[in-house]
Amino acid sequence: MRVISRIPTTAQLRLLESAWIEACHSDWGLVLMELAGSRAAAEVAKTWREGDGPVVILCGRGNNGGDGLVIARYLKIWRVPVSVFMLESRSDSKALARSERSANAAVVARLGISTTPVNPDDLSLVSAEIAKSSIVVDALLGTGLDRPVEGLVGQLIELINVSSKPVLAVDLPSGVNSDTGQVMGVAVKAYRTVTFGFLKAGLLSYPGSSLCGRITLVDIGLPTYDQFPSTETDTPQWYLSTERWVRSRLPVRPKDANKGSFGHLLTIAGSSGMSGAAILSSMSALRTGVGLSILATARSLVSHLPAQELIYRGVSETEAGTISKAALHDLEPKLREASAVVLGPGLSMHNETAEFVRAIVKTITKPCVIDADGLNAIAQSPEEFGSAGNNFVLTPHPKELSRLIGLTVAEIQSDRFAAAQKAARHFGCTVVLKGAHSIIAGPRETAHVNPTGNSGMATAGAGDVLSGIIGALLAQGLEPFDAAVAGAYVHGAAGDMAYDQIGQSGLIAGDVMSFIPAVMTQLYCRQFRGSELEKQLFGLD
Repeated sequence: MRVISRIPTTAQLRLLESAWIEACHSDWGLVLMELAGSRAAAEVAKTWREGDGPVVILCGRGNNGGDGLVIARYLKIWRVPVSVFMLESRSDSKALARSERSANAAVVARLGISTTPVNPDDLSLVSAEIAKSSIVVDALLGTGLDRPVEGLVGQLIELINVSSKPVLAVDLPSGVNSDTGQVMGVAVKAYRTVTFGFLKAGLLSYPGSSLCGRITLVDIGLPTYDQFPSTETDTPQWYLSTERWVRSRLPVRPKDANKGSFGHLLTIAGSSGMSGAAILSSMSALRTGVGLSILATARSLVSHLPAQELIYRGVSETEAGTISKAALHDLEPKLREASAVVLGPGLSMHNETAEFVRAIVKTITKPCVIDADGLNAIAQSPEEFGSAGNNFVLTPHPKELSRLIGLTVAEIQSDRFAAAQKAARHFGCTVVLKGAHSIIAGPRETAHVNPTGNSGMATAGAGDVLSGIIGALLAQGLEPFDAAVAGAYVHGAAGDMAYDQIGQSGLIAGDVMSFIPAVMTQLYCRQFRGSELEKQLFGLD
């Protein structure tokens, strides 16, 4: 199977399919449906065992329902008992007569597979049949849903979910928006989703990612975008970050190197009571391979910091033990010497410190990660930051991004891809929107979605570790967008290793940091075999 990491929008995918059908033959739509249905049927058959109850297949009115009919046909041939329910209505009967779904319905009828039309009065019959089933196949809606599910389809989805039966979703769990992952009123919760041709963004964005179960990506013969460039549109598109992509961007580490070969990172961070964030970020940079990691923090804090492989530099401070605006002068020579900068972890929101942040970002010409309180300071006057230049990487969580671009958290979470891209274009720099499957967007680059990481990483300091990883990659010469994509991947992979060794509930940021070298070593030595999601999608061992 081809490894396809590109994630088209629903509109792009439909254009691609239409162009391919037109280029081949008008009946090629039937071939695509045949391939899709047969691959999905094979996944159902893997689960069903002799003596199990029937497989109940719920078919919608569109092509997704046609896929369901193909599944029924193959299962019948393989002697798997099936029970098929079909949504019908007089209003669309003429359209159906011309569709691939209608053609497959005729074949199913000739094979003697009984299909039961569904209307609101038949829900008890559907419920009873599901109760006897071993597996339910959701072939109701598929991609392209743009309005809330209601009426009969909504009732069927609720019946499926209440049954607690294992559900295999065809292409996408019904009720999930294929581009945003949002639930459109009500959505199927599946144990497995078989998706066709390309990934869908909705499978990788919460809550859709929590409803799709294990994802199986199957090749149904669609071309790559390079073969059909005419189908490109101005609509945003995305990529899934992969270990192969990340490995290809890692900095070279020559055998005759010295610490100067791997960059000099200046981290401007910390305040009274918040030195831990500064230490985590600076030490994570060392764990990621930077040659020299210097932590600039409030002068009175330095004597209390632990002995580490870090270099401490005390700078001017306020009475509250935070970095003051006078530190601008202290840091001038350090900024000239640095290969890259991290600004923000644990700085506090003291008024003078916030003024310092807004002033220093205007002087930074080196690649720079801005995180945490650095972002909060900018958010007080985002117009001062303006279009700062593509040497910056911003790493907000949804609430921080809300302050920066004036959208509510709910609006951001309703379309994380669009929100990240809006911020990247507005500020003219790379933006890492943190969360489950973080989004990395650049002002010009195609955005990436990160497959690594787990909910155990929802812990204090995890973001500080990420800023240090990205800062280290910047200091070693990666371009900002590449450093952000690779950094998010390494960060999540280290969290996954920590999860495997320690578990979820007790995982802390320091555990994530401790596994960075193992991830980096495996990537360099070609021993890292991809995230769990990549293994599902691409069959990596």
